[in-house]
Amino acid sequence: MSEHAEVDVLVVGAGPTGLTLANELLRHGLTVRLVDEAAAPSPWSKAIAVHARTLEVLRDLGLADALVAKGQKLRGATMWSNGNAIVRVDFDELDTAYPYVLSVPQSDTEAVLTAALSERGGAVERATKLTAFRQDGTGVTATLAKGEGTVTARAAWLVGCDGARSAVRRVLDATFEGAAHEDRAWLADVKIDWDTRDDRVSAYFADDGLVACFPLPGGRWRLIVTSPAGDEKADAPTLEEVQAVFARRTGTGATLSDLAWSSRLRTHCRQVAQYRDDRVMLAGDAAHVLSPAGGQGMNTGMQDAHNLAWKLAQVHRGRARMRLLESYHDERHAAGQAVLRGAVVAARVGTLKNAVFKGARDELARFLAGFELVQQRAAREDAELTVDYERSPIVREDHTSLLQARIGTAAGAETPTITSVRWFDSAIAAGQRARDGRVTVAGEAGTRGLLDALDARKWSVLLFDGSSASAEGYQRFASIVSALSARYPDAVESLVVTPRAARPAEVPDGVRVLLDPDGELEKLYGAATECVYVLRPDRYVGYRAQPADEAKLLGYLRPILRPASP
Repeated sequence: MSEHAEVDVLVVGAGPTGLTLANELLRHGLTVRLVDEAAAPSPWSKAIAVHARTLEVLRDLGLADALVAKGQKLRGATMWSNGNAIVRVDFDELDTAYPYVLSVPQSDTEAVLTAALSERGGAVERATKLTAFRQDGTGVTATLAKGEGTVTARAAWLVGCDGARSAVRRVLDATFEGAAHEDRAWLADVKIDWDTRDDRVSAYFADDGLVACFPLPGGRWRLIVTSPAGDEKADAPTLEEVQAVFARRTGTGATLSDLAWSSRLRTHCRQVAQYRDDRVMLAGDAAHVLSPAGGQGMNTGMQDAHNLAWKLAQVHRGRARMRLLESYHDERHAAGQAVLRGAVVAARVGTLKNAVFKGARDELARFLAGFELVQQRAAREDAELTVDYERSPIVREDHTSLLQARIGTAAGAETPTITSVRWFDSAIAAGQRARDGRVTVAGEAGTRGLLDALDARKWSVLLFDGSSASAEGYQRFASIVSALSARYPDAVESLVVTPRAARPAEVPDGVRVLLDPDGELEKLYGAATECVYVLRPDRYVGYRAQPADEAKLLGYLRPILRPASP
């Protein structure tokens, strides 16, 4: 049997990464075929930690609230050694709407994503296995095994989200660099009879390894246990085995019960050399695998999908040049490397065997934990809020130097002052995650978040007019808006951001104005004097400049976006 069903994108693998990608592609207007080898979704909890940056991604999809309602908010982490707390990290100060780790079974995460996919008109085609594919200049032809026969699928693009044993990666013969670690780990979901807080992670470092305890919804706990020396078994650990190691390493005297699920695994840290091969891309565990201890794997995969979807959509629809899609590898390979490095270091620190090294680790941890900035940095890294693309080829800044700045106050003119240059330089850089703040859309009642006020399917050009207002400045803004509207009407939206309490009369009709009378955005974006920020659809800063310069702004966008046909 054969069929040729033309779609924009064939997604292989319906785990969290594939489901996120399919939802995002549909949101951006592409047609999607999502296939998965499994006959039914997995009922097991598997990956349980959803970090703040991933919740921000899910907010763009309109799904964060639904998932948060199913999970348990973890407000911090405490690390113990020899009965003493050596590190306490709190998440409350994270600069996000989600200052916590959400503990939720992967099965629930997949259920929320699958329901959203159905609402968008998509579906998971199960018991369907990719066996081969070939590329040509206009698309990909894939062979899929279904039941006793095969079908042929035709798509413009193919994305492998099919896990650590990826069939897509195998067909590509992609280099999967890295190695398996000597250390093995146990995972176990149990109930624990103890009085430890259920809104914090508790990790216990002992002479023979680590036990990390993550609260789960419904009164259970996920245990991540480094395997005892000599453990070479292949079957899942029993409750008795887990209890013995837990008792020895934690010293809490707590009793485990009601083992719902467990697994033995060998930890791997691997990454493909290339995330893209012409019309085929890899994402999630198909592109990188790492230790489960930090809970980063699923999150990194879902963020791969978020980074890829809008780029693929804009290139496929003719709104962007291939350079944009090429940046998927540049940005996410670098992000994956950073996560892998952190996972390797954490694994080595957590499994130290030498008593001298363990003592030094504990003392260093106590010392560093005494610095609030260190704690905040650790919390932001764990939440993946420090992921940035500052070295990306599609990221740029144009600055006024201090030597060119004028002496005076920001309210005195449009041009930058020495103070406003310094303020701008220390604000959100190009390549970093955009920050949110409360604004009022001129002509509307009430306030809303900046990011909620933007169209996440487009590039948003924010024209900040600063503390000074002049006819010349607004004429410059009008010219920029006109040029962008003429060249990129479907890909770019221009907005004026003003600290004034009402819409400036000089702003052209049809241009949305965001009112920032409390100066919240002005502070976040260092906009005391005129400047421009370009926010990408994934809510990262692609470009910024002080002051706004039409030629330089168009010079940034021209190699990335395609102008509309006349």
